[in-house]
Amino acid sequence: MKMKSFRRNKKGVSDVIAVLLMIAIAVAASLIAYAWVMGYLGGTTNKVGKAIQIQSMYYSGTTLYVYVQNVGTAPVTLSSVYRNGVLDTTANFTNNSPTLAINQTSMVTTLVPAGFNPTNAVDVKVVCSDGTFMEATQTIPGS
Repeated sequence: MKMKSFRRNKKGVSDVIAVLLMIAIAVAASLIAYAWVMGYLGGTTNKVGKAIQIQSMYYSGTTLYVYVQNVGTAPVTLSSVYRNGVLDTTANFTNNSPTLAINQTSMVTTLVPAGFNPTNAVDVKVVCSDGTFMEATQTIPGS
């Protein structure tokens, strides 16, 4: 008999209160996750540093023209050019200055070896003095 009265008098949390508590916990968890993700993304997107991009390549006569742009947040110094995996010692930089300011584009010219066929894909890799590099492979349009 005592057991029956105990069950009858037992009170729990109202269904409405339980739902409100679950919603509050879910909102708090989502706000914490949002703050963590935004903090992580904000920290990683500001760390671009030095970066270059090969904008285009063009072949004319015996010369291959490669247009390189500094897309980073600091000046870069171009140091070497590789064509099809081989260091190109004939590469010349615009105005003989390999340094690129932020958002500046420079033209790199290189002599192509005898027998070069511009209808085949060419792999060009431009390397900066600090190790930053960009590599592009494409079929070079000719004149």
